[in-house]
Amino acid sequence: MATVLLLEDDSALQFVMREALSGEGHTVHVASDNESAMKVLRRRTPDVLLLDLMIGGGLSTDVANYAVYSAPHSAVIFMTGSGLFPNGELFGMSRNARWVLRKPVDIDELITMISHVTSEEVVATLTS
Repeated sequence: MATVLLLEDDSALQFVMREALSGEGHTVHVASDNESAMKVLRRRTPDVLLLDLMIGGGLSTDVANYAVYSAPHSAVIFMTGSGLFPNGELFGMSRNARWVLRKPVDIDELITMISHVTSEEVVATLTS
């Protein structure tokens, strides 16, 4: 199972995602803002960063960029309900971005995506 850093500022959505991921056996570390997420990254190396793109009036790309150095093999999955970056620009802005999920996020799709980005075949391809 994966270790996940969940950055989400909507407490209800945060609760639902944490419960769903924990129920699948994943270890979930929760943050509500960029600063808290970076504190988690200083103590842990998650397999997946699940980042709400629009966070606290800014973007979570700062967290993804920090993870490039603190957790270089971690996959980043952005979640967004905004129309920002409709043409895949996030993949150029974040070296470890693997996917963008549109809100509202389907929990089954989220669980499948985390399984996919942490599969041995995908990890081996990305780290070699």
